[in-house]
Amino acid sequence: MVKLKTVILVLVCLFAINGVNAQELLKTTKTWEGGEIEYHKGKAEVTSERITLKEGAMTPFHCHPVPTLAYIEKGHLEVETSNGKKVTFQAGDSFVEVLRTIHRGIVIDGPVEIVVFYAGVTSTPNMVLADSGEASKYCNK
Repeated sequence: MVKLKTVILVLVCLFAINGVNAQELLKTTKTWEGGEIEYHKGKAEVTSERITLKEGAMTPFHCHPVPTLAYIEKGHLEVETSNGKKVTFQAGDSFVEVLRTIHRGIVIDGPVEIVVFYAGVTSTPNMVLADSGEASKYCNK
């Protein structure tokens, strides 16, 4: 254990000397609405996307069957669930999207730029439209 602490201390010092700085943006076990984060069984597949929403844009209602982490790079975005629960995120915010809950994004101050990371599996889609045939399988009503 002492050896591990020494190695960690040395690495921290090396990063500091070489101008490397790591800032934790988010550490959580819950989604933004307080739901549990659950992982699917299967072959892991991690996907990242950059999403740009124009001023006044609104996404269709959809759900994420897999854990989804978002980081707002620019603008203000309101996220609304199908039962009316709302939260607003702004540039610099990092959060875990609601899991299997139908929701949409509404640009409050745009454009909005978001970087999204999906912690999925190869057999499950990252996003499902609420009015699609797959919604009954992957989304909670």
